[in-house]
Amino acid sequence: MTAVSFSSASEAQLTGRWTDVFRADAMVHVLLMASIVFATFQGYIKDRIAGPAGYVLADGAFALAVLVWFGSVALRRESIRGPGALPVLLLVIICVPILYLLHPGTPLLVKFAGLRAWSVFPLAAVIALSVVRNAGQVRAYTGLILALCIVTALYGIYQYTRGPSVVLDAGSLALERHGTSIYYTIAGAEGSGFRAFSTFTFPAPFAGMMVFGILLAAGIVVARVWRLRARWMAALLIPLYFAGMTVSGTRAALIVLVAGLLTLAWFRRLSIAQILLIPIVALAVHIGTILTAGQITERYRSVLIQEGLLWMYLTLPVRTAYNYLTEHPFGLGLGRTGVGVPFAITNRMPNDYFVFTDGDIGRAGVELGIVGLVVLVLIMIALFRYIPWAIRTLREGPAADFALGAGSLVFATALLLLIGSPFSAVPHGIIWWFFFGALIKLALLEYDRQVAAAQPEPA
Repeated sequence: MTAVSFSSASEAQLTGRWTDVFRADAMVHVLLMASIVFATFQGYIKDRIAGPAGYVLADGAFALAVLVWFGSVALRRESIRGPGALPVLLLVIICVPILYLLHPGTPLLVKFAGLRAWSVFPLAAVIALSVVRNAGQVRAYTGLILALCIVTALYGIYQYTRGPSVVLDAGSLALERHGTSIYYTIAGAEGSGFRAFSTFTFPAPFAGMMVFGILLAAGIVVARVWRLRARWMAALLIPLYFAGMTVSGTRAALIVLVAGLLTLAWFRRLSIAQILLIPIVALAVHIGTILTAGQITERYRSVLIQEGLLWMYLTLPVRTAYNYLTEHPFGLGLGRTGVGVPFAITNRMPNDYFVFTDGDIGRAGVELGIVGLVVLVLIMIALFRYIPWAIRTLREGPAADFALGAGSLVFATALLLLIGSPFSAVPHGIIWWFFFGALIKLALLEYDRQVAAAQPEPA
């Protein structure tokens, strides 16, 4: 294992509390948090303001964070280290898609938009390996995300109670952007229903944010580092977040949530606190059922009872990737799936130009071909093998709440590779990569502490 040591004059001032984000690399942390906030409300902004304002705020804050971080690292001459070949793997994941800027398949603007989803967000993991100094700093991010989830959940529930008129009230721009994506259908039922999307561009990212909030809150509940009052407050947030996920009508989110809770239970060794989550989740399901008159929960149930429906969701992106690999083994070019491409650009292209596909596997096969699938393999196998080690290293220490919550979040979200894009959506991509880097960094710091404690004191 590689030991990590950072020399910084501000490190002596750290207290281990969340306010440490303002004591070391403050500008980087503030800009990263601002990027997450702006990305959370990006859909709300784009529905009301035409032009690039929504992208400029979120992506601009993230770009400034990268520039400030790179300058500070260069001035301090710090090296980015990690367990095994992790830094090299991250560098490969970031740099390989950049080579596709030379691919002649797509216009330059579409290339850069597609590259944003491939190479920009993984920089958050590299930044986390550098700027995270203690558990207090990552708790600031956890608190921010929980607060954003409260706001977006409440607004999503408000949207659902208003119905489709909430889109009409936002204006013609919102109506054009959302189209039919806000409606759901149930096999055997007549008509369609409304799906809340809160401050996001469509329902799926809203539901994904609710899953993030539930797992982070569950990590606080089952960890022993918080007082009982704080753990109960976190537990009471779970029904709210589940209600928000329910009104989105997104079935994939329910699968990821179950996988995340099972992961958390596995690493927490099925403690009593874990068992206490069962009635809380049951209450959340009941609230969601009452709120939606059982309609959206019936949509969840349709995945399980309708023959072949779940299998279709899982295999459709794989079939799409396979079909395009046979004709274009090295892909069609960056951005050809429309993921990460601004609506103003996609709206100006021919109707059949973009190959819309669910899942990062479909995106990799269509845009980068074999190379894209290799990048996903590096993420899923080469990087993911460090996550269980990090969770086990931290689960009994002062960062147990973050290790269990964020660790289960990072691990379970990988299931969306087949039916979603956890690495390319905002703010999910930024959060996922930053939490991955922060998890590894905290585990390295704890490993260093354990090694130092095991060494005999000098005579």
